[in-house]
Amino acid sequence: MINRPADLMAQIERDLLDEKPLDTLLRKLILLGGNAGSPELRNWASLELRGYGRDVELPPYRTVSAPLQVDGAVSGGIVRHETIGAMDIPDFARDEINEQVPLRMGVSEIHSMVNQHRNDRIVKLQPPGAPDLVTYMNGTREMNGHITALYWSVSTIALAGVLDQIRTRLAELIAELRSATPQGQNLPTPTQAANAVNFVINGRGNRVSIAQAADGSTITAAPEEAKPRFWTRARLVGAAAVGLATIAGTVIAALQLPIW
Repeated sequence: MINRPADLMAQIERDLLDEKPLDTLLRKLILLGGNAGSPELRNWASLELRGYGRDVELPPYRTVSAPLQVDGAVSGGIVRHETIGAMDIPDFARDEINEQVPLRMGVSEIHSMVNQHRNDRIVKLQPPGAPDLVTYMNGTREMNGHITALYWSVSTIALAGVLDQIRTRLAELIAELRSATPQGQNLPTPTQAANAVNFVINGRGNRVSIAQAADGSTITAAPEEAKPRFWTRARLVGAAAVGLATIAGTVIAALQLPIW
């Protein structure tokens, strides 16, 4: 049975509640983006499925913290899982290799790593250019011993957390699309979809909701004006107090003038 494009958003909603695999949900989102004419929906879902290239900006939720560790040989024997600090990395590589791990692989690969390391709960991820960096570090002899491997020890809990973040953003995205799509309109417009992606994924723009008027027309609810910060309110109150004092002083002075 071929599902109608108009059912795609409802399908994704049901699949989210049924805890269907994340890659299945993202593929349906690609189809939804195609039917809605939204490159933003298609691009985000495709990046999550295929992975983020080195030339693509990585969303903040795809960076996790993990210790840098090395395996090697010292005079006393073999060393494994020896934690080092970012300052032990040559200065020219510290911007790329530190305790922050960018996860650029697709969701299926992340899920596979979590499943394969359920027992030890640690995944070794090699930084970009690690073999060449190890050769350089061994050549400078700044480290005590001979390094054989450099890697991040990433917890499977952190990896599972990234998958949960992606699933949550997908749920927020569908909720935003549902809220912005008027009743009777099967699919969001490209503009509505672009606004939803910018708000949920990129953290830009404003939340927009659609209300149904009594005559059947739709009303777009504008975003609420942000309340002034405390210091702003205090300045406004202070300015008002100064203004009132000035007016009061003027009135008193006028009353004290002699009547001719």
